[in-house]
Amino acid sequence: MKSKTEHFGFLCLDKPGGMTSHDVVAKARRRLGVKQIGHAGTLDPMATGVMVLAIGKATRLLRFLRDDKTYEAKILLGRSTDTDDIEGALLDEAPLPENLSREIVEAQLEAFRGKIDQLPPLYSAIHVNGERLYDLARTGKVSPDELAQYVKKRSVEIFNLKLVNCEPPYLDVTVHCSAGTYIRSIARDLGQALGSGACLAALRRTGSGKFPIAACLELETFMQSKELPPLLDVKEHLGLPRLVLAEEAGIRFRRGQKVELQAGTDLATSETENLSTPKDTANFALILDNNQEPLGVAAIENAFAETIFIKPEVVLVGQH
Repeated sequence: MKSKTEHFGFLCLDKPGGMTSHDVVAKARRRLGVKQIGHAGTLDPMATGVMVLAIGKATRLLRFLRDDKTYEAKILLGRSTDTDDIEGALLDEAPLPENLSREIVEAQLEAFRGKIDQLPPLYSAIHVNGERLYDLARTGKVSPDELAQYVKKRSVEIFNLKLVNCEPPYLDVTVHCSAGTYIRSIARDLGQALGSGACLAALRRTGSGKFPIAACLELETFMQSKELPPLLDVKEHLGLPRLVLAEEAGIRFRRGQKVELQAGTDLATSETENLSTPKDTANFALILDNNQEPLGVAAIENAFAETIFIKPEVVLVGQH
């Protein structure tokens, strides 16, 4: 989308395998000629699929995006590795349980649904003393036992976990989960529950918040196309309710001032009835001017009263 002062918005790319998320961001910087680029969630080098990039000032909006993720995963039973995926060093191989059936797998999967405590892989993007855990692991200077002391269980939520195909030693599953969930950990722990061990054989992210795989451009197409693709509109993809301010209120907001609004007078139009949003964004709204240009994000107070207070959290367009 085009603001009055700067081109900013979201770009959705289909990350290929064998490339880090950092590599994708670096390529996007070169292609767009923009330094200010962030992303809405790391993908392992092996994984493919949805990477949401925030371009320009949209990087300041990343924390307001819906952060749930969806995946298609292939799990290999009978093989355990140090990275919990097929690219890691082999730790153990074990035979599959006799008469392993879809029913047995389904029974074990039930323990992974809902809110669970999960131990991240030793090779992960967790920060330890300013370094990524996988960087420490790959140096070889830190033993697995030493690494393990830095890794603590974390609470995540699995909204949906479906067994799509059961053809041992491979299992195909789809997962809809909260941010911070490691699918490699699900593979590892499911293998332990089945008594054979397991690792992740393939992973594809098919959705990130409001961004489906269908909205993504293939990275190679993006890099080779003669014309730059239009950025995805902040208004349509941020997922926050909107408040449209009349001119004077918009000026105060641009100055970073807390604004007191009288419903029906200072608001040119409003969507205050939509302020009942998921818990993590319940107190925020996207602020637009009367030309539908995004001005920023505000914390909302007294949302359903006649007098509404908005406190600027992010101001995208300053006062000229």
